[in-house]
Amino acid sequence: MKTEVIAAVMAFMAFGLVSCDDSRTLRSDVAEEVRMYSGEFSVDHWTKVSERDGTNQYYKHDINCHEIDYDVLRGGQINCYLYTGTDSQVPLPCVRHYENGNGDRWTRTIDCEYWHGGLTIFVTDSDFAGSVPEPMSFRVMVSW
Repeated sequence: MKTEVIAAVMAFMAFGLVSCDDSRTLRSDVAEEVRMYSGEFSVDHWTKVSERDGTNQYYKHDINCHEIDYDVLRGGQINCYLYTGTDSQVPLPCVRHYENGNGDRWTRTIDCEYWHGGLTIFVTDSDFAGSVPEPMSFRVMVSW
């Protein structure tokens, strides 16, 4: 008898607590008009950043983008892409793994940070070897 009661309670919990319900509504903050901005930029000068003792080295570049304002930061969407070829691009962050002829292996991470009035692109190699990144091209998409 106990096992039948336990089985009935388990069945109720399985079907009663996990059910498909079409009455769910999604919250929507759709504005009457959605505005978008798309900009492209190339970076051929990187600023080296590290701790005072030279550790934790990475490179960065600040980009002014006046379309990134407080309204966008609070309620918009920002996407940044790295061009990897003429007709190809990858969204940031971009993490790629490399190996050279000497058997050295490392990972390069390219990511970005948005701030009022612009964004910063970061390039960090996992071995912190300090090689300056090559010139790169990016595209930023802002919608609000």
